[in-house]
Amino acid sequence: MPGVIGPWWASRRSWAIWAIPRAAIVFLLLVDGAAIAVTTSSAFAPTTARDALEWVVLVALGLVAAEMTRQVERRRRRFSNTPHVNFSSVWTLSAALILPPALASALVAVLYLHLWFRSWRGVSGIHAYRVVFSACNVVLSCQVAGWAGRQLDLVPPGAERDAVTAAGLVGVIALYFLVNSTVVAIAIVLIKGRMSLAGLLGPVNENLLELATLCMGALTALLLVWWPWLVVVIFLPLYALHRTVLIRQFEQAATTDAKTGLLNAASWTAIGEAEIERSREYGTEAALLLIDVEYLVEGRYQEDCLVPDRVLRQVGDALRDEVRGDDLCGRLGGAEFAAVLPGTRPDVLVAVARRIRQRIIDVCSDSAESLARICVSVGAASFPGVGRTLQELMTAADNALFTAKDGGRRNQVLVVEATDDGLGGS
Repeated sequence: MPGVIGPWWASRRSWAIWAIPRAAIVFLLLVDGAAIAVTTSSAFAPTTARDALEWVVLVALGLVAAEMTRQVERRRRRFSNTPHVNFSSVWTLSAALILPPALASALVAVLYLHLWFRSWRGVSGIHAYRVVFSACNVVLSCQVAGWAGRQLDLVPPGAERDAVTAAGLVGVIALYFLVNSTVVAIAIVLIKGRMSLAGLLGPVNENLLELATLCMGALTALLLVWWPWLVVVIFLPLYALHRTVLIRQFEQAATTDAKTGLLNAASWTAIGEAEIERSREYGTEAALLLIDVEYLVEGRYQEDCLVPDRVLRQVGDALRDEVRGDDLCGRLGGAEFAAVLPGTRPDVLVAVARRIRQRIIDVCSDSAESLARICVSVGAASFPGVGRTLQELMTAADNALFTAKDGGRRNQVLVVEATDDGLGGS
C-alpha cells in the first residue's frame, strides 16, 4: 500500500490546479462541493418511468450531437486564447426544464465526461480541474433554472400557455445565463487577477452565441414534450452553427494580432485601403495615425530594448478604448501601430492624436520598470488634403513620425498639413 500511495501522492503534487492562486483553488472547490451537495440532496426525489425515458433520450441526443461535431470541437478548443461555447447548453437546459434535478445533474456529468474523453483530452491548456469546474458550474445553473421553472409552473411545459408563461421561460433562460456567467467571471478574477469589465463580460458575439444555444435548449424541451419525433430538426442548425463558429475563429486568428488583439498588418492594410476608397467615393474626410511606442531604459533609447508583451497588450487596450467603433486600429509590427479614422477633419486631428497619445502613456507608464519609461511618438496625415491613397498617407505620416522621434523622443505629435507649397509639418 505505501508503494501505491507514494507515487500517487507525488503525481498529485504536479497537478495543474496547484499552479493557480490559492483563493481560486478554494473557490473552484466550493463550486464543485456546492454542485455535489445540491445533487445529493435531490437524489431521493421520486422519478417516473417517463423521467427515465426522457433522460435516456436527452443523453442519446447529446452524445450523437457531440459525436457529429467532435472534430470541429477539437479544432475550436485549440484556440485557447478565444472564448469557448461548447453548445451542450442545448441539452442541459432541456434537462433542467423537464427532468428531476438529480437526473439533470447526471445528464451534465455524462455529457462532460464524453466531451473530456472524446474531444478535449490531450488539447493543450485543457486540464481536468477546468472540465470538472465547468461541469459543476453547469450543474448549479441547471439546478437554479429548474427551480425557477418549477416555481413559475413551467416544468413540465404544458400545451395551454400564454404570453406570461413565455416571459417566464425567457426569464429562466436569462437566469441560467446569469448564474453561469457570474461563476465564470469570479473564477477569472481569482485566477488572473484584476480585469476590466469588458474582459469579464467577454465579447458580445460569444454572449449572443451562448444565449442562442440556450434558446435552442428551451425549444428542444418544448419539442420533447409536444412533438418528440420532431426534435431531430435541432441537429442540422446546431451542426451548421458549430461549423460557422469554427470558421469565424479561423478568420479571427488569420486577421488578428495575437499580442494586442488588434488587426494584423495585412488585414489592417487591406481594410484601410477599402476605407480610404470609400471616403474617396463619397467625398468624405479621413485621417491616418502612425504610432510608435519605445521603451527607454535609464532615459536612453537602446536598439535591443524590446517593448514587453504586457506593454503591447496595454497599447492595444488603450487604442480600443479611445477610438470609435468604426475606426480601424492595427499593429504593423514591433511596437508600431496605425489607425484609420474615417470622418475625422484636419482641424481636430491634432487634438485626437494628442488624446490617444496621452491615453497610451497613462496606461503603460505604470507597468514600466523602475529604470524605464514609455515614449510615444505620433505622425498623422489627413485625406484628401495630404494624400489620396493609403500609401500616400502612410508615407507622409511616416515622415512626420520619424521627425517626431528624431526630435529627442519627447512624446511628440506631428501632423502633416497641406500647404500651397506642398506638405508641411505642425
